Amino acid sequence: MVADLRLVVNLCRRYMPRASLWLLLLTCATALAPSTLALGMQSMLDGVLTHSLAKVWPGVVETAVSGAFMVAGRRVVAVQQTIVGQTVGTHLDRKILNLCATLPGTAHVDDPAALYRVEQVRGLGVRAMILSVQAVTIMRALVWLVFAVIMLGTVHPLLALLPAAALPSLVLVRSSARSLAEARQQSAEHHRAAQHLLVEFLTPASAKELRGGRSGGYLREIARQRRESAVAQMARAQRRVMIGTLVGAVALTVSCTAALLFAAHLAASHAASPGSVLLVLTIGGQLRAQCADVFDSLRMSARGLEMIGHYRWLAALHRESASKGGSPVPTTLTTGIELRDVVFRYGSAEPTLEGIDLLLPAGATVALVGLHGSGKSTLVKLLLGMVQPTSGRITVDGVPLDDFRREQWCARTTAAFQDFSRFPLLAGEDVGVGDLSRLTDIDDAARRGGAEAVFNSLPHGRHTRLGTAFGDGVGLSGGQWQKIAASRAFMRTDPLLAVLDEPTAALDADSERQVYHQYNEAARTWRTASGGITVLVSHRFATVRAADLIVVLANGHIVETGSHRQLMARNGRYAELYRLQEAAYR
Repeated sequence: MVADLRLVVNLCRRYMPRASLWLLLLTCATALAPSTLALGMQSMLDGVLTHSLAKVWPGVVETAVSGAFMVAGRRVVAVQQTIVGQTVGTHLDRKILNLCATLPGTAHVDDPAALYRVEQVRGLGVRAMILSVQAVTIMRALVWLVFAVIMLGTVHPLLALLPAAALPSLVLVRSSARSLAEARQQSAEHHRAAQHLLVEFLTPASAKELRGGRSGGYLREIARQRRESAVAQMARAQRRVMIGTLVGAVALTVSCTAALLFAAHLAASHAASPGSVLLVLTIGGQLRAQCADVFDSLRMSARGLEMIGHYRWLAALHRESASKGGSPVPTTLTTGIELRDVVFRYGSAEPTLEGIDLLLPAGATVALVGLHGSGKSTLVKLLLGMVQPTSGRITVDGVPLDDFRREQWCARTTAAFQDFSRFPLLAGEDVGVGDLSRLTDIDDAARRGGAEAVFNSLPHGRHTRLGTAFGDGVGLSGGQWQKIAASRAFMRTDPLLAVLDEPTAALDADSERQVYHQYNEAARTWRTASGGITVLVSHRFATVRAADLIVVLANGHIVETGSHRQLMARNGRYAELYRLQEAAYR
């Protein structure tokens, strides 16, 4: 919490130093107003009772000015808090957007706890800062508290203990704030699941199945249960807050009543002036108001600082991921990529890959074969540097992959996936983002991947916006989108590693043949230019059989390696799968 608050202060000092200083000064000034109001009322009452205009008039002026400043000053401080929070929060949002967009790996996407932390701060920089800046209200209360203790002590030393009556409330509120934070984290997965199902209702592909199978009601019930579970968790936490607030209010009321009775006793015995009773009454009322302000500020600032904590975690994750390695990525592969005793697991689950020992020779075309869930996609992520092995290591020409900066390794890889992205960009840009350094030099890539034919069918060619996210875009068929994605993978001309993960699943037979023909040509070019390795993931053995090396995976282990001829001669798992598929096409 201290580190989070320090970060908020540093951000304010960096982006709005003058406005932040004014906020602090105004906050301190408004903290003095309640004290001077109480003193003014005491002076005014003592002057009336003793018929002393010398006390009445200063008391009246002091009371009026202090009251006006309390109302106007608080409003000015609130406006200043909003200005500082919005301005600094805008800068924070830019930082968050940059961190989310440039995280080198994808491990956080597969980790629910990490995904929760990203979602808690993504796009919420302004809100986080506005809430965090509420902490100045606590400072204002502390300044007021010092003066309140001094004024009460002048009446009687025991009365100076009155502000301590607020401690039980503060402790309970702080505990309640932690309970709320824990409840938000525990209910986040339910909220995310319910939101995901809502998106499914509105996604064209899933909407067809839901309507056709009339299963919308079933999913709706799951979403309802998830949402209600999340609401119930938050309601339990809110009830704890309510009970804590009630207990604290009762303790404070009893203490203020006792202090008032004691002050009245002192006045009746002439140990204090009658105005002292009004002073104690006023400070008691202010104590309740200050407690209410502090409670609200604690609740809001705790939420804001919790979000700032998620931002600090995100920044640390980015630094840790980006700072690893310093060795230059080789210009050309000579040996290849080797995996030694590699193990990978998601979180605390059973290993997805285990005991992987494999050499991908430089310039080779390598096919990964196996049933769904065998670990092929995870192996691809490891090779691309998207995730790190749980144990074991991966080397590139003998240099550990971890020794390279991730962004430099990514710049020398390219990939086409079955679950490709559909960016709502101009059609030419959707291809060009495969290599930003050549964003407009897309002609060859568009021809190789088939995007050129898609451009010719669009109203404005490559300058047509794709998708319907922005309202002025054009929808594409699944096959057209896949041609765009395939072309994107051709943008890099000399990759050290090219991954083709079922890149033609949505294409017709003729388009698939053309794309694979282009990939074979590209693989030969990459082999000559950089010793580049092409990794092919496919269930279609007519494509796989031409690979230099075929790797067969099952249940996270490599069970066979070799060429098509060698594996067929062994009559093992590969031969069994090949003959099953061959029989299906007879």
